[in-house]
Amino acid sequence: MVSAEETRKIAKDAFIFTYPLVLNYRTLYLQAVDPKAKEYVGGFGQYRHYGMSSPANHDIVTPNNDTPYSWAQVDLRSEPWVLSQAPTDGRYFTAQWDDMWGFVLDNPGAVNDGNAGGSYLLAPPDWKGSLPPNIKRAIRGETFFLGTLTRTGLSGPSDLPNLEATQKGYKLEPLSAFLGTAPPAPARSIDWPVWTPEVEQTVDFFKVANFMLQYTVPNSADKATIDEVAKIGVAAGKSWEPAEMEPAIRRAIEDGIADAWGLIKDTEKSVKDAGKFFGTREIIGTDYLNRAMGVYMGIYGNVKQQAVYQTWPTDSDGNPLNTNTNSYTITFEPGQLPEAKYFWSITMYDLPGRFLVANPINRYSIGSQTLGLQQEADGSVVIYVQKNSPGKDNESNWLPAPDGPFFAVLRIYGPGEAEQSGKWVAPAAVRVT
Repeated sequence: MVSAEETRKIAKDAFIFTYPLVLNYRTLYLQAVDPKAKEYVGGFGQYRHYGMSSPANHDIVTPNNDTPYSWAQVDLRSEPWVLSQAPTDGRYFTAQWDDMWGFVLDNPGAVNDGNAGGSYLLAPPDWKGSLPPNIKRAIRGETFFLGTLTRTGLSGPSDLPNLEATQKGYKLEPLSAFLGTAPPAPARSIDWPVWTPEVEQTVDFFKVANFMLQYTVPNSADKATIDEVAKIGVAAGKSWEPAEMEPAIRRAIEDGIADAWGLIKDTEKSVKDAGKFFGTREIIGTDYLNRAMGVYMGIYGNVKQQAVYQTWPTDSDGNPLNTNTNSYTITFEPGQLPEAKYFWSITMYDLPGRFLVANPINRYSIGSQTLGLQQEADGSVVIYVQKNSPGKDNESNWLPAPDGPFFAVLRIYGPGEAEQSGKWVAPAAVRVT
């Protein structure tokens, strides 16, 4: 019999350990299971492509118009699937595939593979077959469901037809269809737990965790933790009935969940480099907190080899950024623009919503792809961050801001070594009025 005190500690550990499974279930459920969800992509094996966002779009926070998203989920229980990418026109694109643990498995696309296109096998964790002809490599995680956030570079509204043509070149199909062979017997139908937002905060969290654990192949590195959490009933496919628990044990589990949330929130406050939260099993290992933080702070976040993000939490004097009465400049000194194989940009969002900002020139980001971006005589580049135009002479370098606080994100695609390592740091936002 596990004491209430020990139960609380184990519940905290179990929450952190299984948090990625539960949060990825939320995404999988909304995208591939619930046709009434606004996020629904059409079921498993279906891509849903998005174009440019506008200030009217509030589906997701901090939307990114540089690389519109394409989402898909695949069910590998009966057979592998195949991702095929048509040749592209040299633009940035990457199909990031994650398993339900939040491990970034691979990024077929421009950075890793060039623009000639190709096919890739999406394999279940227990797959031991030979790689079929005309397939570059296998992508395999530790779960029987995989998901992708595919990003495709866009250089502005005039590039939309080319973006859509590139997105149409992404294809998903079962391996049997790719090979032209008879399909295997379908996998058994699933009674999916209904996702509701409160699941994340209550003891029902572990009902979803137990459901998802049965669709994983345990990694030997996790054995000690798997054995520990099983002591309180967190185990693959096991029934989870909080109503049947002793009151003291249920309270201990609730307290353990609260302890886990406290750890997550405290960790969030000290984050300086979120890039460490995203990567393969080899990179993240058994650092379950880092793995959970990646899903919490940015599910399907980019690895540094693909893109690096930097933000401006304050101005150069340490004050909060607010363009109600203030104006700012961000000055890249000569030779100090970020190194980017593809492009870089700064996108403006309002606060607290973190949505795009309406403005008279319909400019939501500025960067290397901005037509007419000007250099000063000494080769520096000055970005004007303010709510009103800085004047016609400087409007080419104007990043329109809201009438109030704001949040800006610098994104660098195909970053250089200094950008990846953190040695290159974006210049400060300097208040000029």
